[in-house]
Amino acid sequence: RTRTHRRQHANAAWKEQMPILVNSYLAWRHRAPTIDDNTIVSNIFHVDAVGISGFARAITIQQRPNEPANAALLRMGLLGCSPLQPTIAIRIECLELYHQIRRRQSSFSIQAITKVLCTLHNITYFRQLRDQFSDAFDIYLQILQEIRGRVDRILGRDPNTWQINGACPSCTFKQPNESILSPARLHAMDGNFSAKRLDGSGSADPRLFQSRYFISEAEVDRFKDDVQRRTTSTVDSTISSACTENWTAAKAVDDDKITVFDQTGIFLLACRHGLVECVAEMKRSGELAKYGLATVNRLLDVCGADQAIGHDIACSSRKTIATSSIGAKAAELNLQVVVNAFHGFSHDRRCQLQNHPLYLNGLGLEDLETCERIFASSNSAAVLIRHASYFHWMQFLDLHFDQWDMDRYFDLGTFLYNNYVQALQIIETNTPVLEEFKQLHNLTDADFISWRNEERDYLSEVATEPTSDAIAVAYVEQLEKLQYAEATYGHLTSVPFLTYTPANFTRTSGLNATARNDSRAFESEHASALRKYELQLNVVEDFERRHSITERWLPHDPKYMQAVRYSQERQFIRSVEELEGLVVRRLFELSKANLAGTGYKMRKYISKAITRRSAAIRMALEKYNRLAPLQNPPRPVLDYSEIVGYASLGEFSVLKHSRHDILTKPWTVSANREMAAKYFKLVRSHEEIVRLNVEIKCLQSWVEHEDRTMLEAIDSLLADDPDSSLIAELKTLYAKRHRINNNHRKRLQQIYALDRYTGERLSTDH
Repeated sequence: RTRTHRRQHANAAWKEQMPILVNSYLAWRHRAPTIDDNTIVSNIFHVDAVGISGFARAITIQQRPNEPANAALLRMGLLGCSPLQPTIAIRIECLELYHQIRRRQSSFSIQAITKVLCTLHNITYFRQLRDQFSDAFDIYLQILQEIRGRVDRILGRDPNTWQINGACPSCTFKQPNESILSPARLHAMDGNFSAKRLDGSGSADPRLFQSRYFISEAEVDRFKDDVQRRTTSTVDSTISSACTENWTAAKAVDDDKITVFDQTGIFLLACRHGLVECVAEMKRSGELAKYGLATVNRLLDVCGADQAIGHDIACSSRKTIATSSIGAKAAELNLQVVVNAFHGFSHDRRCQLQNHPLYLNGLGLEDLETCERIFASSNSAAVLIRHASYFHWMQFLDLHFDQWDMDRYFDLGTFLYNNYVQALQIIETNTPVLEEFKQLHNLTDADFISWRNEERDYLSEVATEPTSDAIAVAYVEQLEKLQYAEATYGHLTSVPFLTYTPANFTRTSGLNATARNDSRAFESEHASALRKYELQLNVVEDFERRHSITERWLPHDPKYMQAVRYSQERQFIRSVEELEGLVVRRLFELSKANLAGTGYKMRKYISKAITRRSAAIRMALEKYNRLAPLQNPPRPVLDYSEIVGYASLGEFSVLKHSRHDILTKPWTVSANREMAAKYFKLVRSHEEIVRLNVEIKCLQSWVEHEDRTMLEAIDSLLADDPDSSLIAELKTLYAKRHRINNNHRKRLQQIYALDRYTGERLSTDH
């Protein structure tokens, strides 16, 4: 038999006895093992036991009639490494220790724990022990998964929807008479390429892991041919394309990289509090539209109307959703797709004004960068899953995300407290500054809003090049080519004086061989210049005919001179865009170089890239400074330190499109732009307070509800089935959750004690 066949038979044997193993594990965990002298023993066998404190050889195990060998082992706190005739068993305490280490340090491998055990017990490490420990650990996790499923059924939690519509109580545990939020909930989605898995790794393992996080491949592939031809305007397409280019995650992975990986990464959706809601595996591709569509479809089906999602390329993904098969559903349910706060500042200024959270009502202070924090943590699992089987690839990620969610639930009260304090501090700081500025310049809040709208409308206008201007520039370019061709031909045919030529004289008469060759070269050059002139003349005449130009423009004509000036401005705009792109890349490289968890090789590579980028910026800046004084009106000459210090890339839009009347607008003044940003930050802070008041009430109600529900479930089981092993399991779970909920209660009391807290103060039960 092949290894695959052996694995299939072992999996079938484990699956058959799994219900018995679950019951045996619960009995061992919650009841002290006892030896009944009247118990019939049908078989006695011996195993070597690996534990934390020692390596015991030939432990005697008494097996009851019709009892699987591993059920007998579980009564002794052991779990065998094979389903039918185990010879080596791992102590449950040892498996649980590795389970907890693995949850909190995803890069800690099974090979590492087995080497640690061998060192502790003075045993030479052998590979077979690693494989046996791995098999036992897989079954142990499956037992825990089965127990969790039983508990969820008792508590009425649907595993298909719980992660999106139940795991985060501040998002989902809605209360009567609470303030209506719009958007109702805030989410973030993004893709990550660290979670790769090599094609063919673990091919002998046919198992499929059942995860409550992952969207099935079939559900994702529903959208593989779903994106229809877009009908958006050229301007919108250009802007979204330019924004997308700033983020490599939005581009397809190179073909040579795809071929070696079966899983190229993951696409993830999370709530604003950091809990993972669903995950899609990216197979042999980059961040294709189907992953985002499947994720959004799952969100709409479960959560319903008025959802907001942050995505680094929201301007593009929103159009993708609108033109897909779920476009009508998304529009009907009022789905809102916006850019994240940090990623948003890399987008075109016009895109920022339309899609950035700072300028959108209802989003509060949420930056929607949740996915980046999750990926910074999940990247630690990459070292183990790169060569894992598909089963273990998903198992490792599921285990990591499950612990991540537990940690985020534990920190939920702290999240609400910190955000409340942050919002109050911004209100306290910005309010007097804005009031003083408004009084000094005789302004109102409406002025800040009108500045934003005026800037957005202006950028929308200049983003579209008038057809007449484009035609004029193209026509002048052709005329300049004709002038050059005409000048070249005229230079060759010009003569400085008059000559008398006899009738029988030829061009080569009386010339030696060298002179005759020079004459032929001149004739060839003359003919070539004539052909180029005639060809360009035909091009100009054809252009005039196609665009109904009846009279040829001359260099002194006003229309000609205006087109030349406009062409020079286009060159200037391109130079600013080049400079902007280089600064964008430098900003992100600097942020990545200082990111915790970035490896040494990556930091070294980024440092070299920053050095190269700095040189390129200087060259682009020199080009800009040459063209800036030639503009009408002249643009400011910039210094290198000023450019690299730009905090907002929106400054480049003013440079590109400034005209004499625009420079007089209040929204182009630096001080006004700074105050406008403070104003919108203040507005978002007040919105954040409103949202936090709702979320605090939800969390307070949830901790009381969960404690009460679990106690009711325990009482119900005691009445219906007093011998159920799940009673003790529910009591253990209640003790754990009650401890965490008490931590929430303490944090909630700290929030209630804030001087400017404006929400409800609910009573707490301990």
